[in-house]
Amino acid sequence: VVFAEANHVNMLKAAAEAAFLNSTSRTVVFEDDGKRYVAKRLAEKPRKLIQTLLMRWLVKRVTGQPLPMRTLALSEAAGSMDFEARRLQTLSAAGVRVPRVALVTPEFFVLEYCGTVVATLLENWQQEEWRSELLRLARELGEFHHAGHWHGGAQIKNITLQDGLSYRIDFEENFGEFLPLHAAQAADLVLFLNSISLAGPIVESEARQLMPKLLDAYFAAQPEPEIRRIIQRTLPLLKRLASIAGWFQRWSKKGIRRVLILVDVLGGVK
Repeated sequence: VVFAEANHVNMLKAAAEAAFLNSTSRTVVFEDDGKRYVAKRLAEKPRKLIQTLLMRWLVKRVTGQPLPMRTLALSEAAGSMDFEARRLQTLSAAGVRVPRVALVTPEFFVLEYCGTVVATLLENWQQEEWRSELLRLARELGEFHHAGHWHGGAQIKNITLQDGLSYRIDFEENFGEFLPLHAAQAADLVLFLNSISLAGPIVESEARQLMPKLLDAYFAAQPEPEIRRIIQRTLPLLKRLASIAGWFQRWSKKGIRRVLILVDVLGGVK
């Protein structure tokens, strides 16, 4: 039995390495022994310094608690595969739907395949389907938070669907370990909403109708008032930034318009 397990691990590792040879991407999907897997390798570099400084200032402004520069630069995540693999294993043990970790090496880890990311599926969904699915995902994010968890990358590009079930992926962000829990959860909510506004077939008028409903669905599952208070404390800053960004809207395809929509919608949080 031990020999068979070791042989399977070696074959899985070899299959992942072969998949990476033909790809420059950090993640690859491959098959081994009739099963599909996803392999993910180390980030080539941490965040840029300006991104790190901006996030550090923003976090301190909102929460009053500074984050270590090393944490914000993702130096731990960029130097080891262990952090994300451990988070996946811990969340799985807590009953959260995440892909099973099949193999961890110093250069990459391998996960069982768990479907297509929602951001891709959304491109082909009809209005009735994406309204229903996104409302369900908003409730699930609230339930995930109500259970005491945080994601760190709650965008719809980091949620997959398979056989009608959603799975959370991409847990390399570690800032939530140093933030108050509700601040990390508020960041999750903002990332989730921003990733939906103007995504796929969703135009601005539909986004402005849908996003308040997503907020209602989220807060019905996670009624913690501190998340609302954090959003309210952040709004004056976001509004100032949105006002400045608005001047450059003509040169932005979607990014700045997303921010303007998000700020307007968050202004309705009481």
